[in-house]
Amino acid sequence: MPEKKPHILLLINDEHRPDVMPVEGDPHIRTPTLDRFIDQGTYFRNAYTPSPICVPARQSFLSGLYPHNTGALENNNEMPSETVTMPGHLSRYGYQAVGAGKMHFPGPDQMHGWHERIGRDIRGRNGYESAKDPERKAETFTEPGTGKWSSAKEVTNARVGKGYWMSHDKYCVDGALMFLEEYFVIEAYDRPCNRQLLIAVSLWCPHFPYQCPEDLFNYYMRRVEPYVEDLPEKFACDDFFKVRIGEDVTYREAHRATAAYYGMIEWVDIQYARVISRLEELNVLDDFIVAFMSDHGEMLGQKGLWEKQQYFEASARVPFFISCPGGGSISTERWDSIPRGGVVEQNVSLVDLFPTLCDLVNVPAPEGLDGRSLVPIMEGRTDEWENEAYSELHTHQHGPSVMVKHEHLKYFRFEGKGWPEQLFDLAADPDENHNLIDDEAYADDLKRLRAKADSFNTRNA
Repeated sequence: MPEKKPHILLLINDEHRPDVMPVEGDPHIRTPTLDRFIDQGTYFRNAYTPSPICVPARQSFLSGLYPHNTGALENNNEMPSETVTMPGHLSRYGYQAVGAGKMHFPGPDQMHGWHERIGRDIRGRNGYESAKDPERKAETFTEPGTGKWSSAKEVTNARVGKGYWMSHDKYCVDGALMFLEEYFVIEAYDRPCNRQLLIAVSLWCPHFPYQCPEDLFNYYMRRVEPYVEDLPEKFACDDFFKVRIGEDVTYREAHRATAAYYGMIEWVDIQYARVISRLEELNVLDDFIVAFMSDHGEMLGQKGLWEKQQYFEASARVPFFISCPGGGSISTERWDSIPRGGVVEQNVSLVDLFPTLCDLVNVPAPEGLDGRSLVPIMEGRTDEWENEAYSELHTHQHGPSVMVKHEHLKYFRFEGKGWPEQLFDLAADPDENHNLIDDEAYADDLKRLRAKADSFNTRNA
């Protein structure tokens, strides 16, 4: 009798700071749905985005490749249709692949391996070229804020309300719930569902504009405080992301934006709870692998910066966990060696998700992936783990640039900008306040990390 594989649920959100999680010690944020699966799964404390901006990051963890190998270097770059993706590959092994919500696909290919998509993120010209511009190759998604108005304006606009993306997310979750009901119960002509399901529920929140329901806003206004910081010494970046409290915005405006951001994260957790509750009602939750990740973080005023496109921890590090099935109709023997509630400290990347899921469901991973299966370190076998992760940017604001995190050292640089290189020892300086680029004690480390950065963009290219 063939092995019965587990279903897979991917929970994805956008712009979630890694430290705004109870597991990271935040005393204010309430995310009981995510906490539940962290407690019974594996949490990756040092997980990094392949690129701290939406489209490149999402195409990377979908394909298991870093952006320079997907071709999706900026938000308006489309990934080639022939690129092997996680949903497309798993569908070859019997999975029904359904993507609900934000996928952020520019260009005519709005599927990239998904059998079905749900939500308001599916856009294209249906094969018709524009009469005014027949050479245009791709639709460009314009995110509110980026390129339209400054980060300071986003902070100023923060308030109680139904944020722009909340409507999209509500639509996505409602559609996902309807689909799950149909998939597991209302089979036309009483045909049993005999395919395993890969479903992603991918939300825009807590992406700016910073708005949330009034009850959540009021709760966090009484508990959280904004960051009031200046740029660190020997650091420079694009002015677009700099916000000076007392000059560009008031303290009260920064406070409101911070509270709204926290409220959006709790609102996201509430939406995930709706999905989990439906799976429990259908009596299939215990047959699911559940994974959660955000595409990148949010500076939230730290170091005088807002939004993303930075290599500081708040922007480049991401919350990430994987929880294996806990029973149901699926044998758990395959995952008995993975401790429940484990925390992995090694550096990992979201490009590792694709090969890891293949490993967990006993499917061969495609050749040529940049990612590595995380199963060995989930099982505690860390001796042979190459403890490093990379990130890259190719935007006009901060690109081309590259970051490498090896062990507890992080190095990054921006090409052609004239900005200082950055080197931080996160073991001694977790808040990244002291650039060690000129410290002789780290000269050998700097040489080694520069060499890693030099070779990164040529890997598998």
